[in-house]
Amino acid sequence: MAPQYKLSCLTALHMLLCIASAISPEGEALLRWKSTLLNSTYLSSWSHAESTCNWFGVTCGHAGHVTALDLSWLSLNGTLDALYFPAFRNITTLDLCGNNLVGTIPENISLLLTLTYLDLSNNYFVGVTPHQLGKLPWIHYIDLGNNYLTNPDPAKFLPLSTVQTLHLNDNNLNGTFPQFILNRTNVRLEDLDLSGNFFSGSIPETLPDMVPNLLFLDMSSNMFSGLIPSEFGNLTSLESLHLSWNMLSGGLPPSFSMMGQILNFDVGNNHLLSGNIPLELFSNWTELGFFSIANNSFTGSVINKDFCKQRHLQFLDLSNNLLSGMLPGCLWNLPNLTYMDLSSNAFVGEVTTLTNDASPLESVHLSNNSFSGYFPSLIKNLESLVILDLGDNMFSGTIPSWIGASLSMLRILRLRSNMFHGSIPWEVSQLSHLQLLDLAENNLTGSIPVSFANFTCMIETTPEMDVSAILASFETFGDMPYMYTGTHYSYDGQMDIIWKGRDYTFHKTITLMTGIDLSSNFLSGEIPAQLVNHQALRFLNLSRNNLSGGIPKNIGSLKNVESLDLSWNKLSGRIPPSISDLLCLSLLNMSNNLLSGEIPTGNQLQTLNDPSIYSNNLGLCGLPLSTPCKHDSSSATVLDQPNEHDHELETLWLYYSVIAGTVFGFWIWFGTLFFWNIWRITFFNCIDAMQQTVMQKMVST
Repeated sequence: MAPQYKLSCLTALHMLLCIASAISPEGEALLRWKSTLLNSTYLSSWSHAESTCNWFGVTCGHAGHVTALDLSWLSLNGTLDALYFPAFRNITTLDLCGNNLVGTIPENISLLLTLTYLDLSNNYFVGVTPHQLGKLPWIHYIDLGNNYLTNPDPAKFLPLSTVQTLHLNDNNLNGTFPQFILNRTNVRLEDLDLSGNFFSGSIPETLPDMVPNLLFLDMSSNMFSGLIPSEFGNLTSLESLHLSWNMLSGGLPPSFSMMGQILNFDVGNNHLLSGNIPLELFSNWTELGFFSIANNSFTGSVINKDFCKQRHLQFLDLSNNLLSGMLPGCLWNLPNLTYMDLSSNAFVGEVTTLTNDASPLESVHLSNNSFSGYFPSLIKNLESLVILDLGDNMFSGTIPSWIGASLSMLRILRLRSNMFHGSIPWEVSQLSHLQLLDLAENNLTGSIPVSFANFTCMIETTPEMDVSAILASFETFGDMPYMYTGTHYSYDGQMDIIWKGRDYTFHKTITLMTGIDLSSNFLSGEIPAQLVNHQALRFLNLSRNNLSGGIPKNIGSLKNVESLDLSWNKLSGRIPPSISDLLCLSLLNMSNNLLSGEIPTGNQLQTLNDPSIYSNNLGLCGLPLSTPCKHDSSSATVLDQPNEHDHELETLWLYYSVIAGTVFGFWIWFGTLFFWNIWRITFFNCIDAMQQTVMQKMVST
């Protein structure tokens, strides 16, 4: 054999030996596990051609042993059964969250004796929460949230004395508060999340004493009942407390004021919490960023001058309680407040402020209170406003013309059920981002501005406006509509909307909803033809006004409209055939108008077979009404020739007008004589004088 050939063979053999030596025992274990996984595209680097330490998601220490495995959010499909845990003698971090892993969590996970960080959240693990986790001597972070795990055996669960973070949220845990947490010794726990389970019973009074180092406690979305222990005031280091969506009752203990480090406080949606809010809370809570007591039965006055000291407050939700009193002007000057919901309470008085400083508020909900006075001028300073809801109050006066130029970011404007009068200012059409306009149940007059055609977001249909997403937002007991991330709070939105004749509360996807409701006013004139060019509209309600003229011929352009109500007006003429092009239509009301001719048919109209939606239109005929249309030899005669019903209706209205005028004139004269004594005496004196004059002429003759 030639020397060169021997050399090349030795070189190749050396390379093979080097590659073979590069695959550690941990690497072999990972390769065997990979062979059982589906959708392992991200693990293409896992092969004998690469050193284990160069594999995706793998971190090695100085000695070449695997110390961390991070395969989070890769959508891996499979189980942990084939992962040989004894091979990993130096691993400290195991992060497999956000995958599609199924099956049980293996008991031999307790063999990862060097593990400090374990995250198996957001998978599909089932079965009992392994009590073997208590055998991990150095573990300080455990996250098993968002799985389908059930209760561990508390008798076998060793104390988690080293754990600082424990997340068991959104599983199938039930029963009373887990005893294995209360049985811990040498406690270091700082972050405990038990939310989204089925725990019931009372909150243990001993919890604050057993776990005094808590910084974050989330027990929301369970079935805890009874009083909130006053001992919680001993958690002086607590920064976040979430007890919402339970069945807790009673009041807030005054001892809560001792939690001076609190940043996030949420006891909303318990429905049974009541009494006054201890005002000393706001004297001591100087770092508060999130505060929600929504959907309870709290009473009294919450917002006072001390409340205005919350300079860090970003999110405030007091909605659906029995709170009362007037709002201090300083409330509108909180420098970081972006979301405020005071709706459905008993607040009164005018909404005013002492300064004209700009505010970062993006969402303001004041509906269903007893606020009065004119349209609040302070809103002119809310240049970042996206949602404004002043509905169901006693505001009066006119809608200000500055609304268009000052609130350029506004998407949702709800002023329904107030006492606003005058015409709708055309400047409203300057709100180019507006996608939901509700001015119903006021005293508005004049015509619908033709410039309403300028609502860009109502004209253009965007891909994200999905009907299924909107319908999915009708939630009675949905997820919490807010999110806390670090020091930033966001809110997906919530609002009551009359949708298809019913009152719905929209959550999450309120910004996807588009519609116009001008019903129950005194608007007159014709429906602007440009209005029906809004292809993104989901609902249009112009009912109970004095609108006249015909229905726009291009009504079929409302391609996405699902609810159309034009009832109780004075609309005349035929229903345009293009209405059959409304393929999404599920609610229609044309009743109580002066419409005539044959009712169009076809497509979605075939499913709307309730006669009442066309009732009290004397000139309408055809299905679903029982009045047949008079056709001659040509089926198009009814459509092409002038309709006699139109002339009959005009004649009928003429007779009505003459009769009404006669009656009105009669009562002007004779009613005045009857009720006003001086005029009656003067009138009869004149009659007597005329009679005497006539008699004298007759005698002389």
